[in-house]
Amino acid sequence: RQDYPKARLVDAQGVALRASDLVTDQAYLFHYPFRAVPCFLINLGNASAAPRTLSGEDGDYAWSGGTGKQHNLVAYVAICTHQLSYPNRATSVIRYAADAGKLAGKPGMIVCCAHGSVFNPADGAQKVSGPAEHPLIPVRLEVDAQDDSLSATGVDTTRLMERFFKAYKPDLIVEYGPGGYRQPVGSTTTTMLLDQFSHIVPRC
Repeated sequence: RQDYPKARLVDAQGVALRASDLVTDQAYLFHYPFRAVPCFLINLGNASAAPRTLSGEDGDYAWSGGTGKQHNLVAYVAICTHQLSYPNRATSVIRYAADAGKLAGKPGMIVCCAHGSVFNPADGAQKVSGPAEHPLIPVRLEVDAQDDSLSATGVDTTRLMERFFKAYKPDLIVEYGPGGYRQPVGSTTTTMLLDQFSHIVPRC
């Protein structure tokens, strides 16, 4: 478990997202805790996510489950734990499949089209099928009871982020500048639907 400075999720105009306004047909994309680390925010709709103990590459950790009044809001680092596929501006081979598909088999799964891993976001993003060995990394969320805004407050494991930085360092330097990819996002992080962030989001 690693706490980071709280970052409020805001839209492109800087207006805070409201938990009650989130759509359910696709994931939102934001970056946290560093500028280059992409994360998914998912509204599970009528499904709720209960706390549980998970096992990742850093060992066992306690996942706090879904956030919000119905415990149906979850967030994960959007980097596949198999071979580190992730969303970038050009394309995102990893996505939330709200509807049933050939790879997912049933609705409400996170699928990685690169190598066929499927994760269940209602179950701590544990692997359902495919070559990935570990769940996606949960991002802790907080909902403000007064204004219904959302904030990210930490992540549950960190080793994968270091592998990601090492594997994609040249690409990340091009996009964020030397050292820029490791900079904290600050007090807010811009959040948008995945298909607004990535030009191509393949279906598989």
